Amino acid sequence: MNKQVLIIDDSKLNVKILCDILSNEGYSIYYAYDGISGVKMANNLNPDVILSDIVMPGIDGFEVCRLIKHSYETKDIPIIMITAKTDSMDIKKALGLGAFDYIKKPFDDIEVIARVQCAVRYKEYEDKLKDMAMKDGLTGLYNHSFLIKLFKNEYEKQIKENGNISFVMIDIDYFKKVNDIYGHISGDEILKGVSSLIKCNLSNYDISGRYGGEEFSIVFSNMTKEHIFSCCDVIRKTIENTIFKLKNKEIKITVSMGVCFKDKCNNISRGEMIRLADESLYIAKNEGRNNVKINYQM
Repeated sequence: MNKQVLIIDDSKLNVKILCDILSNEGYSIYYAYDGISGVKMANNLNPDVILSDIVMPGIDGFEVCRLIKHSYETKDIPIIMITAKTDSMDIKKALGLGAFDYIKKPFDDIEVIARVQCAVRYKEYEDKLKDMAMKDGLTGLYNHSFLIKLFKNEYEKQIKENGNISFVMIDIDYFKKVNDIYGHISGDEILKGVSSLIKCNLSNYDISGRYGGEEFSIVFSNMTKEHIFSCCDVIRKTIENTIFKLKNKEIKITVSMGVCFKDKCNNISRGEMIRLADESLYIAKNEGRNNVKINYQM
């Protein structure tokens, strides 16, 4: 997908010039003619780079930069300030507010392209670092620490919005035998395959991660207990019916799942939810594995 550039400038001529320069380089261009609209577009679009004029009616470029950098969703977008001023204090102020770079008017095509390219490379590098910090290197799911952070955020959100929330623990049955028979490299392939099947059966709103070892977790919000059981059972059956190829051999595996469902009226803590989900997982394994057990906290 082409990199997205948002231009915020009250001058239609400036917008047209920048659009012509950057669209010829393959960028997808979006624009707003005032600061308030630009901030709204930045939140909705989450572009790769923002070019913002400093002098605008309503809120100026400094305030645009401050608002964008203050928002968790947009704070990492590089902002290039557009200025006709040569006053170094304005540039210092913009950089102090978190701007990545600046471009002076009148525009030089080569300079505009070079500075935007530099900002794009920076954003790609930052995104890669963030991805490494959030994701499990083997499975691509959220790692344990970030999974717990997301669970905390979602738990607090549902408390405020009076919604329900569930924490799911998933364990691969007899995984040690897979490692013992086929080796750890094959075991890693199983972990990657299972994580892919889990993710494929979830919506974009569900949170999934690798809890540790051969254990995975899911966080569901605002779903009935019946729907949660159905979702978990679909995942269980999908894994059970999948044939994994290891060292020219075809094997089938199963998973056990434990769930803690917290109703909106219950004040159980996050830690207790994880404990009860783990307890339900233990019951599922004790009752023959390859099943789903739910603990309802109503």
